[in-house]
Amino acid sequence: MPDLDSWVIDLRHEFHRFPELSHSEQRTAARVEEILGSLGIETRRVAGTGVIGRLHGRESGKTVALRADMDALQQTEKTGLPYASENSGLMHACGHDAHTAMLLGAARKLAEGRDALRGDVVFLFQPAEEMATGAMMMIAEGALEGVGAIFGMHVFANAPTGGLLPTGTVAILPGPVAAGADFFRVTVKGKGGHAAMPQLAVDSIFPAALMLTGIRAIVTAEMDAMDPVVITVGQIHGGTRFNIIADETWFDGTVRYFRPELGGLVQEKIKRIVEGTAQAHRVEVDLLYNTMVPPTVNDPGLAELARQVAAGVAGPGQMTDFAPMMGSEDFSFFASRIPGVFIGLGAGNEAKGAVYANHHPQFTIDKMPWRSGSRCTSGSPKPSWAAEVSVPSPGSSPRPSVATSAHLDQGLHPPWRVQLGPLHRLPGAHANPAGLHRTARWQ
Repeated sequence: MPDLDSWVIDLRHEFHRFPELSHSEQRTAARVEEILGSLGIETRRVAGTGVIGRLHGRESGKTVALRADMDALQQTEKTGLPYASENSGLMHACGHDAHTAMLLGAARKLAEGRDALRGDVVFLFQPAEEMATGAMMMIAEGALEGVGAIFGMHVFANAPTGGLLPTGTVAILPGPVAAGADFFRVTVKGKGGHAAMPQLAVDSIFPAALMLTGIRAIVTAEMDAMDPVVITVGQIHGGTRFNIIADETWFDGTVRYFRPELGGLVQEKIKRIVEGTAQAHRVEVDLLYNTMVPPTVNDPGLAELARQVAAGVAGPGQMTDFAPMMGSEDFSFFASRIPGVFIGLGAGNEAKGAVYANHHPQFTIDKMPWRSGSRCTSGSPKPSWAAEVSVPSPGSSPRPSVATSAHLDQGLHPPWRVQLGPLHRLPGAHANPAGLHRTARWQ
């Protein structure tokens, strides 16, 4: 078998060539199962295209989970790389190919040292992170049963807050590291008619525009500037022709925040704005609002443990910090159930063109972080991430508690004051890319 670093790099190139969309990761999942099986790790399928691997240690002990996401984006690649996407219109533009390859590298490293393990290591290869549905589906099928702690990792050529994140650097923060994200859609219904006779119609575009500007003003006019909230309207659609008064207009967007209660607060403000505007302009309004993912909050004790392990692998000089990002991650569902840590891994290299942000059509990463990624994830040269949680390590620090913190539990169960409806796919000619949602509706 090739050396670990070369093996992981080759796997990443393979996964990059064959990207697959959320819940369609059939080839990737089959390959993961094949590789884990060759390493003597038992597997089972969950969530359609999710794979759970379980490595049993020689002695009984606690269980730690390591997670990687597998899905790609509906995007045309423009990197020009020799291993560029062969699936037209699809691209691994967020590094999930790297995550999958690095976790397989960690699985290989741990399998080679299984005789030193006390307890089990669970490998979660998750589908549909980009739709924010895969984690919850895996949890529903028992992915976290018996698991005491979980670790995940994400590669960045640029820090989420801006600036190159050099290859091999590792960022581990206690507390919030990624924002929660809510989705909203506002549909305004009027009465169509001829553009020359507005008195016989009820325009839907004008009140929709007022609602949009009112919602965008919430951040600057009604929120504490020291408590971050981001509201973005991503699309608006209305009308069919220049001389027809549109009978229906809709727009949608996202709300992002670190404190779970802010989602509910913004929700109420949006409701107030759209209802008031609708009444003033004689239109009907339909508001859909849902919580896609809670904030990702790192357990402080596990974060400190992870920093110690990562510093031992990457070197103290490679440890860095960046501010919590307003982007979101459905790893938060795992970390809301049990203590977890989500880690940023630098992969930027200007000389190699690894300078673009995630989701850019030219996004790529330096090949050098594989050593830090796979070996940090496996905890080498220490036996495991689990280090002091499930794997003995000479001179290790005391084991942290695996009790779920109250603030993490609040992230999973925010204090919304509306009734959440069943899962369904949003209607409309332009389907929301996030796919399935729980929604709250006012009419």
